[in-house]
Amino acid sequence: MIKTFLFFLLFSLMHHSSFAQPPCNDDIIMNIKGKWVKRPDANMKAGNQAQVTSRIDKMQKLLQAAYPEPKGIEAEWYRSISGNAEVKAGPVPFALNALFLAYFCNSYEKKIERGGETGTWFYLWANQLNSWFAEYIKYYVIQKQPVYLLQKRIGELRGYPLYEGNYNRTSNTGTRYSRAIILTRTGQTPYLPVTKKQFLKAFLNYNEKKNLKFMTAFEKNMTVKTDEEEEANKKKNLEILERVTPPDKLARAKENFLRNYVTSRQSKETSIAKIKKSYEEDMKPARDLLADSVKPELGQPAILDFDNLLEFKEFTTEEKGGRQLVRLNPDYFDMTLPKYIPQLLIVYWSWDKGKAEENFRTQLEANLNFSALKETIDK
Repeated sequence: MIKTFLFFLLFSLMHHSSFAQPPCNDDIIMNIKGKWVKRPDANMKAGNQAQVTSRIDKMQKLLQAAYPEPKGIEAEWYRSISGNAEVKAGPVPFALNALFLAYFCNSYEKKIERGGETGTWFYLWANQLNSWFAEYIKYYVIQKQPVYLLQKRIGELRGYPLYEGNYNRTSNTGTRYSRAIILTRTGQTPYLPVTKKQFLKAFLNYNEKKNLKFMTAFEKNMTVKTDEEEEANKKKNLEILERVTPPDKLARAKENFLRNYVTSRQSKETSIAKIKKSYEEDMKPARDLLADSVKPELGQPAILDFDNLLEFKEFTTEEKGGRQLVRLNPDYFDMTLPKYIPQLLIVYWSWDKGKAEENFRTQLEANLNFSALKETIDK
């Protein structure tokens, strides 16, 4: 009787507990009102700190105006100064950074919690071609300037060219997307297109130097036996054959060994010939395209995917997912301006797949005043 009573008591408590737990879904989470919070700054160097701070703060007000009431998410922001100037003694690179921590249903704890990590971010980089927008390609130098591969252009956003960001994929941590826009002086750009002809020449020049260095090291490190050493090695191998081969098969084994014996010199020459052939085959597509140097198409911008950047076979188009190769335009930067003045801006935002994160993205893209941000350039 007591056991029966205890069973029904436990069942009743569990039943009551299941009904007492608060429900949790996207609609409930979206009713949570978040707020904007200032985080401690990072790497704010001395010198022009006050001037940089005042400019970042103006940019942050424009960001907050685009997304004034976080829902189901908490917004935090901070300032930073980091990286090297794009040109020697050029303007200081600085950034506005904002992260957005979404609430979620913790099924284990049976409650709503705020996430501790996030892929939903907003960055505003000033005076720098950040690698998440323009990937530095260390292998090539064109007209003495560094070379970059822009992220894939995917259209326009409110009249501005829109690019994919660095992170657009699904992994074990979820699905994430990113986008970017560059803001510059009207009619000017901090980078210039690399033409197909310029790329092909740089590609061949880089690989010729690389191959020469490799072949020099290969020939030096692959030793060749002297005639005496070669005979001694041959004799040693024949002696081994005599020990391990049945007498009735020994004559045939020796004959095969001597017929197929390859000296170290022959082996080296064969290896060198294979390497040279492979190199010539790898360089052929670029050489063939460059052979007719008067082709009008060689003056067009080089659009590549990453594979063809290092092992070239063909150019592609932006419509097929190609990315434009560019070189730095040092004349863009006005060296007479104070170092803390923003001369170019890259707007970059990423978001996780989720209702609160998508709401942030939608409001940002609809409301962020890109024109007002652009007006901060040179001021």
